[in-house]
Amino acid sequence: MSAPPAQATAQQLQQNLGKRISRIVFIALLLDILSFTIILPLLPRSLEAYKSREGADATTLLGSILQHVSSLRQQILSLAGPRASRFLLQGSRADLVLLGGLLGSLYSLLQCLVAPVIGRASDRLGRRRTMMFCMAGNVVWTVLWIFSTGFESFLVARVIAGLSEGNVQLSHGMALVGIAFAVGFTLGPSIGAYFASLPLEAESSAFAYAPFATAAVFSLGLLVLESAYLYANLPETLDFKHSAEPKVDEGTSELPASSPGDRHVAKVLRRLNWTHFAYLFFFSGMEYTLTFLTHDKFDFSNAQQGKLLWLHRHCRASRDKALVAQGMAGCALGLLSIAICAFKAEATGYSAPSWWLWAGSFGFAVASATVVNCLNSMVSLAGSQGMAPKDTGKRLGDFRSAGQIGRALGPMFACSVYWLSGAAVCYLIGAIAVAAITTVFVSTIP
Repeated sequence: MSAPPAQATAQQLQQNLGKRISRIVFIALLLDILSFTIILPLLPRSLEAYKSREGADATTLLGSILQHVSSLRQQILSLAGPRASRFLLQGSRADLVLLGGLLGSLYSLLQCLVAPVIGRASDRLGRRRTMMFCMAGNVVWTVLWIFSTGFESFLVARVIAGLSEGNVQLSHGMALVGIAFAVGFTLGPSIGAYFASLPLEAESSAFAYAPFATAAVFSLGLLVLESAYLYANLPETLDFKHSAEPKVDEGTSELPASSPGDRHVAKVLRRLNWTHFAYLFFFSGMEYTLTFLTHDKFDFSNAQQGKLLWLHRHCRASRDKALVAQGMAGCALGLLSIAICAFKAEATGYSAPSWWLWAGSFGFAVASATVVNCLNSMVSLAGSQGMAPKDTGKRLGDFRSAGQIGRALGPMFACSVYWLSGAAVCYLIGAIAVAAITTVFVSTIP
């Protein structure tokens, strides 16, 4: 039996509104990812610039941190003797890797803490209001980045960034998220590297900018454009979400919260959260050290870093359990390739990267385009029987929080292994670990 004309018209209007919201969120997310990725290839040389400005002054925060790291390095060298890694023998150049790991871990730890709050806020307040709060924080951190002439102000900016980045989590259209990531990570690093080559001159000696401030200014422009676009076009989705939920006839009770189906879904969600944590623990750590490896071993410029990250993310995303497994396998093979590249560089003193580096980056690209996006889709649709569940924001918030714990601990772990044992050992451990996680995922996730 066909639906009454009035009901059919209402359903058509609802479908049109859903398509419009998805289009608006996709465009905004694309701008957001472009802005987010601009800083990625600039981090190693940004830290190097701050180190040259204030690293020798022990009264500054950066100087104090580097002094403690240097002292720890000297103690390890004295204990290890001839068994010390060649990387540690490079001296203060090696300390930047550990500092970068600390910075990356701090950002992800803040994301871990705020992700459940953002998810629940979107369920209660609506996606539009929550997104606008996140955008305000993003604009504030980028303004601080522009004027961060010292490491302390740059650190404050990154803290605000970690507490504000919630738009990816709030964009529930998973296919569109994959496309936005592919395009954003393809263009963003290259754009950042280009604008970093354009100096922003201060008008007076009393007024100065951060290293690579031109890239920060362009990032701010993207965020302001995104904020204005969302404010003008995105309707509040809370009422739309409620209206899209199926109506329950009076006298018909819903499944109890403790039904076997619900318990099964909860069990699957816990496994997916643990998979997300374990995978990102190793993947994010190895990914974070990649630009430091190319800076350390091959002295890559910002433009070369951008090219590497372009390849690293230049792949389209889909959603399927098989693609998650394939992406993880690609990550394991990519890490093994980079380990071989690092071993060759350490053993022979190559100053130029071998093709193993590009092969490893391609493996990372396959993983980046599939694993997390597909896991997100599995979490948002688990047990929904074709309809988005009421607690999508909560589910994705908890899922993202589990992943961000991995992202918080991963860079610190990877940078510590890199610092103590060198790049080859670091990436070999990552390859073995991701291969083991792939095996567990395939055998335990339905």
